[in-house]
Amino acid sequence: MVVLALLSHVAVAGTVVTINLTNTGVNDYTLAPVNDTTVLLYYAPVTFGIAPSLEGYYINVANCQFTQAPAPPVANVAEPELVRLPNGSLALMWLRIYGSYPNVSIIIQESVLNNGHWGSPINITHNGVIAGYTSDGEYIYIIHEPEPSLSYSNTQVIVTTMNGVIVKTFNIPYVAGIDAYNMTGVLLLTNGSMAFINFRNGTIKPDNGIWVTRNGEYLSYNPYSHILTVNGLRITIPGNYTDVYPIQFNNGYVIVAWGSIVSAFKWVGGSLTLLANLTGTGNWAYLEVNGVVTGDTAVIAFLDTYRMRLYISIIPLNGESCTPSGISGAVTTTVAPVTVTTTITVGNTTTITRTTTVYVNTTITVPVNRTVTATVVHYVPASGVPIIIVAVIVAIVAVVVFLVTRRHYAW
Repeated sequence: MVVLALLSHVAVAGTVVTINLTNTGVNDYTLAPVNDTTVLLYYAPVTFGIAPSLEGYYINVANCQFTQAPAPPVANVAEPELVRLPNGSLALMWLRIYGSYPNVSIIIQESVLNNGHWGSPINITHNGVIAGYTSDGEYIYIIHEPEPSLSYSNTQVIVTTMNGVIVKTFNIPYVAGIDAYNMTGVLLLTNGSMAFINFRNGTIKPDNGIWVTRNGEYLSYNPYSHILTVNGLRITIPGNYTDVYPIQFNNGYVIVAWGSIVSAFKWVGGSLTLLANLTGTGNWAYLEVNGVVTGDTAVIAFLDTYRMRLYISIIPLNGESCTPSGISGAVTTTVAPVTVTTTITVGNTTTITRTTTVYVNTTITVPVNRTVTATVVHYVPASGVPIIIVAVIVAIVAVVVFLVTRRHYAW
């Protein structure tokens, strides 16, 4: 006699939370882990008539609690960046804007976190216009233009220590973007081409679409073959995504992919798993993405440079759920991946006939009482590289016009 048994099993993973953190313009953000349970986030919102300052949160990933974080008392700021210093301390850098257009000076300032308090800001640069910068925690890599025109025709690439002592200076015109780690880096030129640079000796050679991650890994992504390459490792990303960004953790990666939707994958031991779709379908082609993994949780931030909105996604990697608290004025979307497995048993033989993953969407809307105040102009030059111009109107200092070339994953 043959016994036929049909069993359906539904496995629900932990809830993934995506928060629309701002309903105003925002010119950039930064985040870094404080310890195994806490992530520190800063961003620079743009509001009409108010000099841009820094706002921040401590995010406790154990209970999804947001707590207001102290920020250095500075105004007219942009492009914040958190880095870990060699002694373990966290440093926060930002661009400080002085004057009114066309006589604008943009310098880098820095403060160090000690016992939960930010120290007095110091000037890393002292004159001219900073067109872009990045840091690996040991050095700061800077695109500097002596004149306020920001024509890029006289750009210098400067390397300084974390307290502003100049180590190297290279006169390289038409540099629009920079990524670097451990004295090697990648330059984006205004014509859309890219170049590797060795900051120790100034050697420059062509680069075919390879970037440097925050922890020094080299990456590239081909949207036609769907292959992500990280330090020689090749990972095929299923789906029609325009770009991806890997976030290293333990022996694997959390990979953020975006295009018509924003998704998160986990790659461990040669296996790629879809964690969640972080957004609904739409135009998500122009993002600036970053994130960290601390404890068993990934915190992913992505700035939609088309609408200038900042989103935060919290993904428990241990299958648990996370409901945010301590945050308001946001739209929260929870996306729970559900795996449905149908099993047919015939006699002593078990056959799994189908496993599918679906998503249960729940949207919670919290009132937003902010308005859009940043003026954002997008254009695509002949090179096909999107450049973002952010015009910030500040009543205190008349009109400040600040040109921001987004980091590589927004281009």
